[in-house]
Amino acid sequence: MADSVTLSTESLIGWMHRVLQRFGMFAVDADLVIARLLEAEIRGSQSAGLRMLADIVTAFDLGDIDPRARTLTKLDLPAYALLDGSTGVGQVGASRAMQLAIDKAQSAGLALVVVQNSQPCGDPQTYAELAASAGCLGFCTTNSGKARWPVHGDNRLFAEHPQAWALPAGSDSLWWSQLAVPLDDREPQPTTTALFNGIVSLALTAGLSGGRLPAAKKKASPFGAGAEHVCLALHLSTLQADQHWATWIESTLPHSREVWHQASRVSHPAQLSLDPETVVVLRETAANSRVAWPAE
Repeated sequence: MADSVTLSTESLIGWMHRVLQRFGMFAVDADLVIARLLEAEIRGSQSAGLRMLADIVTAFDLGDIDPRARTLTKLDLPAYALLDGSTGVGQVGASRAMQLAIDKAQSAGLALVVVQNSQPCGDPQTYAELAASAGCLGFCTTNSGKARWPVHGDNRLFAEHPQAWALPAGSDSLWWSQLAVPLDDREPQPTTTALFNGIVSLALTAGLSGGRLPAAKKKASPFGAGAEHVCLALHLSTLQADQHWATWIESTLPHSREVWHQASRVSHPAQLSLDPETVVVLRETAANSRVAWPAE
């Protein structure tokens, strides 16, 4: 097993750019992928962080992801849009969806943007935080990968999919909430929170999946059968200009510590410490992509 490694963030970003562009990805799309992977890594979501680069590269090789896919607009309304991810990298489609939702919310007050025909996008919290950084309440859910159900019982209607909310909290911090609470295997039926999450995901993505219930969506691998993402933004000052949102947030959310958590907005440190497992995965990615690993 490799040891932990500390690299300059600049050299790591440059290496990831070279890896993604080695497979033909446009530089502007690579920027989005790298930003979301780094944000997830810094937040401690390692499975959706830098290690996910290896999955993306493998999917390029297998043809499950088109590195040069373009995100297409299928329907564009003042407060809603439907995008086609063209089997591209999920971080690209979901990032564009949330940015579009933010732009629309600034004039319409709130906006919903959904992406079909995409691929796994990683941690939904990173997209919710994009909205919070723009003065919005942000929400993101995705049905990437396999749905989860309790091991007991025959309920296959509502499954658990990752979801996240975020709210602005001053100039350099935000409130976030991950509502995808793991299902308790000891319970014969899903928890109330899991049922709510399942209802939300099903309602928002059922139309994208042709009306199929989660149990009917057979996915041999996370990158084999596509994914759908939903991004919602509520621009607080546009929605209710006379509401003192900052005062309400500061007086309400601190009392909901079990659900809401305050954190500084993600900033890239000058150096990033990588744990041994991540080092092994990234070195293998360097070898597979034939892009030299940066000097340690």
